[in-house]
Amino acid sequence: MKIVRTKRYLKDLKRIGATSAEADAIDRMIASNPTAGDVVQGLSGIRKIRFGLHNRGKRGGGRAIYFMMLADDAALMLTAYAKNEKADLSSEDRKALLALIKELNDD
Repeated sequence: MKIVRTKRYLKDLKRIGATSAEADAIDRMIASNPTAGDVVQGLSGIRKIRFGLHNRGKRGGGRAIYFMMLADDAALMLTAYAKNEKADLSSEDRKALLALIKELNDD
């Protein structure tokens, strides 16, 4: 399985202070179980997975948002955020993610 980290995802990881070890752990979680994350309602199969961040554990740590591209056997890492910065995706985030998935499906 291929893990594709988008520029936004990499920027988000840096902003929340995720270490390279934490980023690699997210990749391993998804590669070993591509359906590990919960499907986000209304987002065309986009998934959200919890990950530990700076000794805060999974519950208080971060969230990674990704989309499985089954035909390519790849996970597209879309964005990430710390749980303490927001509880869930904003409506603007949701619209942007839906537009991206629509664009990918149109190609």
